[in-house]
Amino acid sequence: FGQGETDLPFHDEIDSVIIQGSYAMEEVEFFHKASKAAIICDIIQRHPEEEWTGFKGMLMRLNGLVGDKGSCPREWRFTFWPFGKEKARKGRDIILSWRAEKMIVAHGTCVEQGAA
Repeated sequence: FGQGETDLPFHDEIDSVIIQGSYAMEEVEFFHKASKAAIICDIIQRHPEEEWTGFKGMLMRLNGLVGDKGSCPREWRFTFWPFGKEKARKGRDIILSWRAEKMIVAHGTCVEQGAA
């Protein structure tokens, strides 16, 4: 499974990008063309603030993982430093070029409209 492969059985329906640059992981994100939905696996988390309280809630807020914007967990961001940031940005730019209307998030609240 590689980035930009056209011989995948779902290529006509789903685009994909491999987020590279981390010394610890690579992750594949998807875009379903018909529904204009980005499918985000682990790289972004956006949990409802009201579900995270106490000490764990404080840690989640400090990590930027709650609220409408969400974020990549800080410990994962550090795995792109110092040499992988440009590769990661290329993946990000591909995702942004999809101009998704919806975003399905594996960890947190999905976006029904205006995801771009």
